Amino acid sequence: MSWQYAVWGLVGSAANSGVVFLEASRRAKGWPWVRPHGPGGGVYLVSILIQLAVATATTAALATTLIVSSGMVAFGVGAGAPVVVKKLAAYAESLLPGGGAGGSK
Repeated sequence: MSWQYAVWGLVGSAANSGVVFLEASRRAKGWPWVRPHGPGGGVYLVSILIQLAVATATTAALATTLIVSSGMVAFGVGAGAPVVVKKLAAYAESLLPGGGAGGSK
């Protein structure tokens, strides 16, 4: 059953990517990946694929615990996973010597 939760996490991340795309399109007043202001289509596609993979892996890992008990929870985990993983990575980096703002210099 945990693979189904991973799929729901993927769908949640895709929904989140759609919302982010709409916000970026409005801000850029067009396609957000078009140069000179955007990163280019290839970079944009790779960033979305990485976001989907991170959300799916995070949801799959959490599905092995009692935290994820329904498809709706898995959907929410998938939608929020990229933000949570980014915050955790920044925190972990700050703990390393010479790391982010909280690390020693």
